[in-house]
Amino acid sequence: MCAKKTSDVHKHLNGSVSFRFLEETAHRNGCYDVFQTLVRVKQDYQEKTKEDPKDGYSEECLTLIWQQFSLIHQILRTLYDIKQATLDVIQSSDARYQEIRTTPKEMEGKSVDSYIDAFIEGLRIANNDESPGKQAFGLLSLNREFHTSKEAEHFIQRVRESDGWLKGLDICGNPLAPRTLTGVELQKTIAMALDAGIGLAIHMGEADTDEERQDTDTILTALENWVNTQPKGEKNPLHGRVRLGHCIFLTEEQRKKIRDLVVPIEVCPTCHRKLNWHLKDQPHPVRNIYSFWRDPIVSGTDDWTVFDASAETEQNGMLDLFEKPDGMTRKQVKEHQRQFHFR
Repeated sequence: MCAKKTSDVHKHLNGSVSFRFLEETAHRNGCYDVFQTLVRVKQDYQEKTKEDPKDGYSEECLTLIWQQFSLIHQILRTLYDIKQATLDVIQSSDARYQEIRTTPKEMEGKSVDSYIDAFIEGLRIANNDESPGKQAFGLLSLNREFHTSKEAEHFIQRVRESDGWLKGLDICGNPLAPRTLTGVELQKTIAMALDAGIGLAIHMGEADTDEERQDTDTILTALENWVNTQPKGEKNPLHGRVRLGHCIFLTEEQRKKIRDLVVPIEVCPTCHRKLNWHLKDQPHPVRNIYSFWRDPIVSGTDDWTVFDASAETEQNGMLDLFEKPDGMTRKQVKEHQRQFHFR
């Protein structure tokens, strides 16, 4: 696929692999029946989401999303799969620049570090040999359902020792599940990552719950505290260091804090529609924070395998949601967004 002059900075490894790769991997791993089930679920999901209802998609449609993720996880079983999946994601994308996030775990009786090694090897091969004209880097995901600052400390060390292949951490996980990475543990993790000089992507405002609002307050307070320790200068210290993912369910006070900090936000238009976070014909929730192309907003596909949206489609979709300043071209927008890539 020809890489276009666009970026994809919010994509999850397992949710961004091609169906061709999944079929080959299922054959290799002796689980072709799982792949066939995935195909049937995917077809059912596509049929049920042909229309874009004003009141949002049904609970059945949302359930089909999570079923697809579960089946993909059942197909990718080995460290070789992780390395090859990384290559496939990079090669299949139409983005010239990509940041791919994945949650390291034990596989085949091997350690979490072995998973990270396989991920880095896939990034290295793709950048050096297999994907001319493209750049791709990794983020290590901390799942707030079971990780703590202890795992964060180890992941930070791996990022710093990765020779630049890993750019930082991603904080994610089911926003409705009980959390271990919360409160003091969350605040400590953010401070460690920022003090270590690595990038930090944070899923935030994904649920309309007290727990999510409390963690959002914790995140924003941690960012404010860190910014206050930085030397004053022309460049915002958060740019190239921090991005917030989604930012759907926020209080007005939280929106104001984001505006005051000028923190970049990752917007994934198709994902937001399919999860009923942005209803048809309604202003996008992020418009309550930022309004214009020149604001710190960037696009991502989130999970291309499920949502069927390319990097270029999502970039254009994001721009349609915000106002165009006089004289600013789409090419200039892409140049503007580069400052929010992790350094």
